[in-house]
Amino acid sequence: MTQTLSANKHGVAMRTTQGMLGAVDIPWNEDLTLDEASFRTLLARLSTLGAHQLYIMGTAGEGYAMTDDRFKRVVDVFVDSMRGTGVGMQVGVITLATEEVIDRIRYAHDLGVRSFQISLPSWGAVTDAEMMNFFRTVCGAYPDSEFLHYNLVRAKRILDGDDYRMILDEVPNLVAAKQNTSDMSLIRSWMQKAPEMQHFMLQAAYGYASQFGECSLLCSMHGVYPELTREYFAAGSSGDVARTLEIAEEFNRHRDGIFGHVDRTMIDGSYDKLLVWLTDQSFPRRLLPPYEGFSDAEAAVSLEYYRRSIA
Repeated sequence: MTQTLSANKHGVAMRTTQGMLGAVDIPWNEDLTLDEASFRTLLARLSTLGAHQLYIMGTAGEGYAMTDDRFKRVVDVFVDSMRGTGVGMQVGVITLATEEVIDRIRYAHDLGVRSFQISLPSWGAVTDAEMMNFFRTVCGAYPDSEFLHYNLVRAKRILDGDDYRMILDEVPNLVAAKQNTSDMSLIRSWMQKAPEMQHFMLQAAYGYASQFGECSLLCSMHGVYPELTREYFAAGSSGDVARTLEIAEEFNRHRDGIFGHVDRTMIDGSYDKLLVWLTDQSFPRRLLPPYEGFSDAEAAVSLEYYRRSIA
């Protein structure tokens, strides 16, 4: 499945195609079982908004809290709902045990999924040798599949461009990374030393990263601002630096307007579930325990801003 593509306009042969990647939040009933109806409704809507691929069970999708049974149920409904949409499917796996990573990938792989999101074990920071062992073992177990590395600080080690260069030389089906930072030196390192990967950047960093070559958009706000998200991706892809930076600032204003009135730090899914709720107040915002999200009063302030912003 994975193959080196022809050289892009920057002269770089990419490992996978450029695009927009969207997270899918997972709704829970009061008894913490999957709210299948809400989940299918959300997937049906997101699949029409322009993302080239949707993924489940990153941190926003509470992948860190999945039991095996819950993981399998979510994957079952996700795969069934996405068939026929024309939008790519990606399944995330977050766990401390490498064997469990492989087992969970196998479950989704048997259902036809060929794109996976993985993160390094987080109990302790891995050494170079341990990092290489992890990627060789996991990616090597499924050579017909593509892998995206979720490069997050909770894994206790953020990979830079030199790290990716080391991995890419030995792991041909590591094709992308999900990057959540505005650190300009790290962005330059990824883009300059591992340019053949698709680096999926959040809104705040995509405009800057796109000045260094081809990159992709992690579109966390495409559910609430779909047209602006599509325009942002197009501007960065075409090299329209001025417009890209203008839209980046617009997203910053929306982020402050939606979230800025709450000064406490919450788990990732609380923010993303609020974004879903802004467009569908029937969507449950509850999180798997012990985490808590926005209160009703806080959510109401966000909703008031959002409604003004799209009026």
